Amino acid sequence: MPVYNGERYLVDAVASILSQTTNDLELVCINDGSDDRSPQILEWFATQDSRIRVVHQPNCGIVDALNAGCAAARAPLICRMDCDDVALPDRLERQANFMRHNPDCTVVGGAILEIDADSDPLTISRLPQTHAEIIDNLLHRRAGHFHPTTMIRAADIEAVAGYRREFQWVEDHDLWLRLAQRGRLANLPEPVLCYRQHATSVCWQRSTEQRELMNRLLSEAYRARGRSVPASLLLNSETSRSAAGPGKWVRMAARGGYVQSTWKHLRKLHQSPTRWTYRTRMTIEALVRLGFGCAGTIFAGTTTIQVPTFADWHRRLADHQATWQPSCQRVA
Repeated sequence: MPVYNGERYLVDAVASILSQTTNDLELVCINDGSDDRSPQILEWFATQDSRIRVVHQPNCGIVDALNAGCAAARAPLICRMDCDDVALPDRLERQANFMRHNPDCTVVGGAILEIDADSDPLTISRLPQTHAEIIDNLLHRRAGHFHPTTMIRAADIEAVAGYRREFQWVEDHDLWLRLAQRGRLANLPEPVLCYRQHATSVCWQRSTEQRELMNRLLSEAYRARGRSVPASLLLNSETSRSAAGPGKWVRMAARGGYVQSTWKHLRKLHQSPTRWTYRTRMTIEALVRLGFGCAGTIFAGTTTIQVPTFADWHRRLADHQATWQPSCQRVA
C-alpha cells in the first residue's frame, strides 16, 4: 500500500485489510514522504497488529513506492491496495484461491463497487474476465484491470523488473502488457474492492500526462508484437477529460441504481456554478436512468454490497491521538 498524504481515508483502507477472512497476510505500507498525519497513523497501526510493516522514504513518486513495496514483500502473492479504497472482507481469500487453482495465471483482478468521497455507493463496474479480452482492452487504450484490485505473482513482478518509472501514471497498464508475456491475465466477476472516486484522485488530476504516456506505451507494445499502432489510438494532447464533480457522480449513481447517492449529488450539482443547461440535462438523464433501473430491479433483482465500516478502529485511534507528538520518520 503506497501512502502519500492519505490520512483522510487511511484508517478504513488499513482496517479493511486487517479484517480479511484470511489471517495469512502481511501489509507492507510505504510512506512516500507524507507531510500529513499518515506516518503517525501507520506507525500506530503497526503497534496494534504485528502483520503490518511500515517503510518510510522521501517523496519519490508512485512507481518508486510501488517497487519498494514489492521488494519488501515476502509472500509469493502480492496484492495491490490504495490508501483511499476499502477491500471487501473476503477479497484476499477469493483471489488467493483463484491463483492456487490457476497456476498459469500471473495477475487476477476483480470488479469494483465505486464509491464517493463519503463512502456512499455509486455503481458496480466490471472488466473482461478472459486473457484474450483483457489483452484486447489493453491494446485498445482501455483498462485491463482495476489496479488496486490486483493480485500478482511476486516471481513474475521480479522477472519483468517491476514497474517502470518512465511510464509513471500509466505504470499499471505497462506492467499488465509485460506480465502478459509470462502468463494469463484474469478478472473475477464479483466485486473485491470499494474503489473511491473523488476529484483529487490521480485519474482526474493526471489525465493529460496519462494520455501522452499512453501514446508512447501503445507504440512500444505494438512494436513488440510486430505490429503498427493504429493512428486512431494515438490521442492528441488537446483531447481533454471532462472535469470530475457532482455531474460525474450523478451519472454513476443513477447508472448503478443508487437512488440516495443520485439525489445527494444532484443537490450538489444544483448548488454548483455550472451552466443551467448542464444541470437540467443531467437531472433528466438521472431520472430516466433511475426509472429504467427501478423497472429492471423489479424483474431481475439487485446485488446489494455493503461498504465496510470500521467505527472501532476510528474510536481506538481517536483515543490515542491526544498523546501524539511530531514523529521522526525513519528513512529506508
